[in-house]
Amino acid sequence: MSHPQPRQCAAVLLTNGRGEALLVRQAYGGQFWGLPGGVVDPGETPLGAAMRETQEEVGMEVALEGVVGLYLLQGGGWPDIQAYVFAGRIVSGEPTLAAPQELSTLAWCALDEWPSPLLPDAQAALEDLRAGRVGAVRTVQRHISLHSVPL
Repeated sequence: MSHPQPRQCAAVLLTNGRGEALLVRQAYGGQFWGLPGGVVDPGETPLGAAMRETQEEVGMEVALEGVVGLYLLQGGGWPDIQAYVFAGRIVSGEPTLAAPQELSTLAWCALDEWPSPLLPDAQAALEDLRAGRVGAVRTVQRHISLHSVPL
C-alpha cells in the first residue's frame, strides 16, 4: 500500500546584522506568524518556491545559501506537510508588504522573542538556528489544532 506524498511548502529564513529574523503575519485564518514562503506549486522545486514566495510576499530577491531544516509537520488534524526552510540572503529590495491580501505585518524579531501564534515550521527553524544546528531533518508535531482555527 502506497502512502500519498505529503504536500510541500518552502520558506526562507532571513536574518539581519542584529541577529534578528524576518517574520511575517498572515492576514487570514488564525493570523499565524511565520517565515516568507508558501506552497510548492506543481512542477516547481522547493528552491524555486522559496524564492518566488519571498519575492511575492515581501518584495525582495533572495539568494538561498543553505538548508536550515527539512521538517515533516504532523498532527493537529491537518494533513502532513513536508516543509523546506532555507537560509537566505537579501540580494535586492527592502522588506515590504507586497501581498497585503496574504500578510498583515512583517517584523524583524530577536531569536529569543518570537511572536505568537507561530507556525510550526518557523518555530522549528528558529529553534535550530538558535541552537546552531544546520540541515536539520526531523518530524515536528503540531500543537495547533485545525479545528480551533477560525477560517
